[in-house]
Amino acid sequence: MPSKVLIMEAVRWAAVGFTSILVLISIAIMIVERTITAEAWAMLLLAPIPAGFALTTGKGVNNASSEIVEWIEDSEPDSEKSVGDPSESGFDVPVL
Repeated sequence: MPSKVLIMEAVRWAAVGFTSILVLISIAIMIVERTITAEAWAMLLLAPIPAGFALTTGKGVNNASSEIVEWIEDSEPDSEKSVGDPSESGFDVPVL
């Protein structure tokens, strides 16, 4: 289990690093070109993807619950009840 935590921590740091690199490259393009280009915007728009991945990884916690929930099923099916006549309820009956 500790190796899994270390791997997830390494992936998290790699994602944060990749986000930082995208932002720095975008800023460098803006400085060199002296304007905001489409490439700079594209890198800025891609930056939140790895950042979101870094934030939403499992953080090494096992979320699987060992609690078993039993569902209470109805003892009698409602097969005796009918829907009724749709024309009495005000619905139109389609003519085929």
